[in-house]
Amino acid sequence: MNGYNAESHASNIIVTLSGLPDFLRRPMLKMRMSEFPRLSAGEQDEIVGNALDASPGIPFPAFAKLFETWLEVLAEMGDVERRALLAAYARGAAAAPVRVAALHMDGLVGVFAGMGPAGRETLLASIRQILEEMEPGPKRRLLLLMPDTAKEMLGV
Repeated sequence: MNGYNAESHASNIIVTLSGLPDFLRRPMLKMRMSEFPRLSAGEQDEIVGNALDASPGIPFPAFAKLFETWLEVLAEMGDVERRALLAAYARGAAAAPVRVAALHMDGLVGVFAGMGPAGRETLLASIRQILEEMEPGPKRRLLLLMPDTAKEMLGV
């Protein structure tokens, strides 16, 4: 055994990214996010799982800053790339709802609500489409995890 802990590694990366100034954090996230759709489904699921596992352990103010940048970059991506990333997170959340339950969902929805209207609407349209395409079981699990304010934004 080599002592490698994927969750700890993901947590270290998240903490490091959240501590960077925007002019560094943004291009680093953009580069990594642009690579994501080209990964295999297994690699995508592993990255998402590690991120979801590590995120609750990050102090919320730092995590909120990183999440805000992530949302902004995500809104600027092409539709196919954006949906691939969001769909991977939807799969990860539906597969292990306890991961999402550990997050400060109301705070994250607040960060999302604070986005500019164009970016927010772009993301909402992609999320709606992903939800429409999901199987009923995973979709139901996701909707149960969502705060009412998120459901209201989505119109579900």
